[in-house]
Formats: sequence, structure tokens, C-alpha cells
Amino acid sequence: MKTTGFSQRIKWDFKKKVAIPPQFKRYLWDYENEASLEILIIRVFQYGNFDEIREIYQLYPQESYKIACKYEDIKRGVKFWIKRWKTSTN
Repeated sequence: MKTTGFSQRIKWDFKKKVAIPPQFKRYLWDYENEASLEILIIRVFQYGNFDEIREIYQLYPQESYKIACKYEDIKRGVKFWIKRWKTSTN
């Protein structure tokens, strides 16, 4: 993450509001029942465990892949598994 200089804001691709599944509510503490799809996926990637990341990938495979490649804050282990699941399904 950049701490000095100018950093550009990344624009959202998935603004659609989705219902928050009960198992992911703890990651979206500032939302009640609905959240943007992109925020939901990012938070699960940042705070979730392996099974939760696999579950969000199974719910939204294309969106998860695009978000994992787009943000550099996503850990490399998460990116590895997302890419591996994508290549195994093709």
C-alpha cells in the first residue's frame, strides 16, 4: 500500500447490492442486510479463512477472479488459489 505520493483510487466494477450471507456478516460490520458485491468479496478475501474464500468464489467465480487480480492489497496466497480454481474449472 502506498503511503507517500499520489495514489489513484480504483473504481468499482461491481456496484450491485447483494444480500449478505449470514456467515459473512461479521466482515461487513458497517452494513446491515445488503452490501455492494465488490465490498463483500474484498472483505472476505482480506479477513476470511480458506473455506470462506472458496465459498465466495463458488458463489461469484468471475467477479472473484477479476477482483483478486485488480487489487494489490489481496494476499498472494488468496490470488494463487483463485487462479488455480479458475484454471481447474476451464
